[in-house]
Amino acid sequence: MASLLKEIQSVFSTLSDKEKKIADFILSNPEKASRSHIQELAEITGVSISSITRFAKKVSCRNFVEMKVRLAEVKESKQGEGVEEQLSSSYRDMLNDVEGLEDRDQFQKALTYMTSAKRIFIYGLGSSGLAAQELNYRLSRMGFVCEAITDPHLMIIRSTLLQKGDVILAFSRSGQTVDLLQSVSKGKEKGAVVVAFTAFGETPLTKLSDFILWTVHPLRNHHLLTGLDLSTLYLIDKISLYFLTDRKREEKYLETVEAIKSRGR
Repeated sequence: MASLLKEIQSVFSTLSDKEKKIADFILSNPEKASRSHIQELAEITGVSISSITRFAKKVSCRNFVEMKVRLAEVKESKQGEGVEEQLSSSYRDMLNDVEGLEDRDQFQKALTYMTSAKRIFIYGLGSSGLAAQELNYRLSRMGFVCEAITDPHLMIIRSTLLQKGDVILAFSRSGQTVDLLQSVSKGKEKGAVVVAFTAFGETPLTKLSDFILWTVHPLRNHHLLTGLDLSTLYLIDKISLYFLTDRKREEKYLETVEAIKSRGR
C-alpha cells in the first residue's frame, strides 16, 4: 500500500467527516476494500457513492477503479486464529507499512541536524511521552546532550529558553495536541529546528515542523493502539542503529553499559 497509505495519512486531517469514515475503513481493511464494489463500500461506511468518488480523487486516484487497483497491491499478512499468529501478522504488516511511508531524504536531514545540535529536547505527552523517554535514554547513552519532556508546563518553560542550534523532536500521532503545539511553536520562534514523529499530514504540527518522520496510522495496528506503537519504536531503533555506526558514539554507549553493570559492586 505503501504510497497510497502515505497519501491517505498525508491528507487525513483535511478530509470531511464522511471522507474520514472511508479513510478509516480502508486503513483498517485494505484487502476487503480492494474487493468491494463502490456500492458495497458506500453501504459499509455509511456514505454516498459520490463521497467515495471525491475521496479517491483526494488521494491522487483518477477514480474509484484506480483506487481499488492500488489497494489490491497491498500485501496483507494472513490473520491466523491464535494470538501468536495475529501478533506476528500485525508486526509484519507494520513493517511493510512503515517502510512504505519512509522518506529517506527527510530522515537523513533530520539525523544531520541531530548530530550537530547543541541540545536536543524530546517532547511527548501521554503515550507519546513513552516514546520521548525511550529515545532520550538511547541518545543520552551515546553522549548527546538531550532531555525528554513529558510535562506540559516544563515543556513551555524549556521552549521559552531554547536557542538557535537546538533541536526539538516532537512525538504526536495526531499532530494536534494543544499543549505540545504551544511549546513547539515557541521553540520555533526561538530558532530551534523541529522534527515531527506523526501519523497525520496537514496538521498544525506538520506545518510547524522542518522535517517529518512518519509513523503508521493507529488503525493499522488494530487492537494495539495504546502505549508505544510499533512504528514509532521502529523509527527509534533505526535512529539508534544509525548513530551507533559512529565508533565514538558506540564507545560511549558501551561505556554506559559498563557503568550500569558496575552499580552496587
